[in-house]
Amino acid sequence: MYLGKNPFSISFGRKPVEYITRLSDSNRVITTFTQPPVTDQVYFLMGIRGSGKTVLLTDICERIGRIKNWLVIKISPLDDILEALYSDLQNSRYFNPNNYEASYGLSLFGASVTVNHQRPELNLVDAIDKTLATFQKQGIKVLVAIDEATNTPQMQRFASAFQLFISNNRPLYFLATGLYDEIMSLQDVKNLTFLYRSPKIVLAPLNRMAVANAYSSIFKLDQEQSIKMAKLTRGYPFAFQTLGYVCWEQGNCEIGEDTLQEYDQLLADASYAKLWSELSELDQRVLSVIAENEGGKVKEFRERLEMNPNLFNQYRRRLKNQGLIDTRQYGTISFALPRFAEFVRFETY
Repeated sequence: MYLGKNPFSISFGRKPVEYITRLSDSNRVITTFTQPPVTDQVYFLMGIRGSGKTVLLTDICERIGRIKNWLVIKISPLDDILEALYSDLQNSRYFNPNNYEASYGLSLFGASVTVNHQRPELNLVDAIDKTLATFQKQGIKVLVAIDEATNTPQMQRFASAFQLFISNNRPLYFLATGLYDEIMSLQDVKNLTFLYRSPKIVLAPLNRMAVANAYSSIFKLDQEQSIKMAKLTRGYPFAFQTLGYVCWEQGNCEIGEDTLQEYDQLLADASYAKLWSELSELDQRVLSVIAENEGGKVKEFRERLEMNPNLFNQYRRRLKNQGLIDTRQYGTISFALPRFAEFVRFETY
């Protein structure tokens, strides 16, 4: 039995007590934004649901927020992003209205231009640009962070304005997480193709030795048992949390049938069911064939599906980019997620 509150979390959107850092990824983003010469002011963190995007974004924001003369603003993708940005800039400790040359009011019901006979009226984008110009004179840099960005009109509007801000050399930086398809869709929008050149990190599975070491430290396990648990996660961050959560709740780390059933149920309810529901029927069909013989040869899967090589390769590439399959071993296909084959077989039984 383990004493105290369970340090593992099976909810999304917050940083758990126990997690494995992605130090090289966070260092890469922070160095890009903070070390001269600055060549990029946008960074995307892409990965499947439960891959640790939120944890990484939070870590980067916390570290940059501790650097002198940096302001970090987190904005929900559901908000009007430009209005939220303008409001947060004006409410920040760095904003001095005496340095401001124009006004743009935000009413209770949305945006409205404030009438001021001594200051010219501006539209929202110009108002933000003028505000950033005053920050620039003070040596202040601003990081806008958006978790789970999607290709929505408000996101497109923000990205278009952001392009104007950086063309004016404003000290504004943009960090966003998102699913692979959403980020690719956003950068395909007309006049937003500058996002193609923005650096992107596709979150890889966690190092299994790091996972084993974490389990060993938390549960006081020997190497054999901790490695066994690490293999069960396949480096999937949400699985690391889920298996740890189950073991803590049951009071031991014996991986029996009851443990696996609880593990499978939590993975399905919190992650896999949603992933599955967002796939096309043909995507599901491809995965169901792979589940019948995970680790099998590409050729046998293609023949089983009666697909020509070009068509099959399209689906293989898309499912790989979505983080569902692993094609690192030449000529074969496995699942990237732990016990996903069991889930797929159950769904298609």
